[in-house]
Amino acid sequence: MQEAKSLVGVRVLITRSKGENETLANKLEGLGAVTAELPTIAFVPPENTEPLDRSIKMLSKYDWVIFTSRNGVRFFSKRIAAFGELSDKLRDVKVAAIGPATATALNDLGRKPDYVPDEFLSEKIVHGLGNMKGKRVLLPRTDIASRSLPEELRKRGASVEEVVAYRTVVPKDLSLDRLLIILKQGVNLVTFTSPSTVRNLAHVANQVGLGALLKDVKVACIGPVTAAEAQALGLHVDIVASNHTIDGLVERIVNEI
Repeated sequence: MQEAKSLVGVRVLITRSKGENETLANKLEGLGAVTAELPTIAFVPPENTEPLDRSIKMLSKYDWVIFTSRNGVRFFSKRIAAFGELSDKLRDVKVAAIGPATATALNDLGRKPDYVPDEFLSEKIVHGLGNMKGKRVLLPRTDIASRSLPEELRKRGASVEEVVAYRTVVPKDLSLDRLLIILKQGVNLVTFTSPSTVRNLAHVANQVGLGALLKDVKVACIGPVTAAEAQALGLHVDIVASNHTIDGLVERIVNEI
């Protein structure tokens, strides 16, 4: 990023989960922006962990384990702790990560991923895995994950087992009143980092309409999937990161705001 560019005077609403807001907020504030946080998603364990536990106990039968989020790694590692070290359990199976944040989460746990795609989209990860015919794949993901990845893997001949590693839920304290208070204080830009961040905010704003509430606010999305969801819910998307990471999102915001 060019040093001459900054976000001084720009007020940004961040909708990531409570535990993840800080990273984006710090980067934006470091460039002079003022941030307001309104988490629109939260992550909790699955209601029934038996399917997840069963897949962990039988990890050796899979050819690949594909992680599509940092939270997938986090919740998977919590359950695997009951059965041994993550790096040991994943030693004899290949591991893929959707992007650098997910790869870092795996590295922190002692398991370097065997594959990380150049473009950080679920459907893009398939292209670098090689011949998948007859391969057994485990996908530990959220309960609301997109169908595109398992469908593409099956088209390529893989046997895919999907297991809920965590659930994505609406925070209990998310409300229209909280959103209106923040908007009244002034917001120039709102950031969305997943389709569910948009959906949940739209649900809260249902009585008024999210498009109406944000008509004077620029919308920035981490990638095309999130942008498509925002547009489907009536928002005009002004900024889409070409590099689908937090750094990529910040860079695009700085260049386009």
